[in-house]
Amino acid sequence: MNMADLKIGDLTLSSISLLDEKEIVAREVDRQRADPTLAAQGYSYQVIKANRGPTFEFVGKLLGEHTTNSKGDRSKWTELRLWETPSGKWVAESAGCSDEPGHVDIADAAVIRGPVVLVDRQTLKDFQEKAPQTLSMEFQAMDFWGWSSPAKALAKKLGWNIKVQVD
Repeated sequence: MNMADLKIGDLTLSSISLLDEKEIVAREVDRQRADPTLAAQGYSYQVIKANRGPTFEFVGKLLGEHTTNSKGDRSKWTELRLWETPSGKWVAESAGCSDEPGHVDIADAAVIRGPVVLVDRQTLKDFQEKAPQTLSMEFQAMDFWGWSSPAKALAKKLGWNIKVQVD
């Protein structure tokens, strides 16, 4: 087999070398958008235009959301959403919303790829026991949302245990 004939999805090895990561991600999003089984599982195409960062495009399923304006009677409020992609990644979304004249909504998002090892918090005992300390996906989302009251309310809705046990 010629290496140029090696295929990954609809891409050949030679075409992959010509694409940057952004194009590969865009093709994967297009492929997932066209997959009717994902829609049947509750996934849909999402776009989050962050005011202070990139635009996030993904296929996601809403895991949970919280608003501080559930009665619809506030002129300013916060909305939080947590999405899951078909690959298991999470997209945490935060929006500061306003109905006041001259104000704009402020959106931000973060991709949570999985638990991360906390290298700066490792002890010699952790290494000896091969038990690295990790930061869970839940705690990464809470860090992104600043451990705010709306974040804690969403964590409660999602059934998360956000307690830290200290021995």
